[in-house]
Amino acid sequence: MTNHLWLVWYRAQSPLGPKHWSLFVTYDTDEEAPGTIYQIEGNGWGTGQFFFRVCRGIQLKGARGSQAYEGRLYLGDIRDGVNGMMQEYCEAAAEMINEHNTAHVVGEFNCQDWCIIVIKSLEDGRFIPGGANARAAACPRR
Repeated sequence: MTNHLWLVWYRAQSPLGPKHWSLFVTYDTDEEAPGTIYQIEGNGWGTGQFFFRVCRGIQLKGARGSQAYEGRLYLGDIRDGVNGMMQEYCEAAAEMINEHNTAHVVGEFNCQDWCIIVIKSLEDGRFIPGGANARAAACPRR
């Protein structure tokens, strides 16, 4: 079965804050299609430490559309085997973000950097088309 990988961004929580980015896998290309969202979320202490979370069977825009949803970028089709490895890629990227932020004593990297790391890894492994990382890097951050 074909899986579609998307980069999704949501409105920032404050006017000066960054948009929240996540990765979303669907079986259909419709914005209302259910799928699996992969994301990191702050630990709530403002330390730049994040935890990885995956939610299955949800809609990209949420129930009846989400006020926070702003847009998405299609990154490519992925095979079922790659879809099965997504959690490992995502967890490894979350560890990299947390280690970097701990070493720099500030939350320098965030969910956007995490998405770029995962996308770059998938692109380097030739699991998604070349150029996906560059297109993702050009998406809205603020």
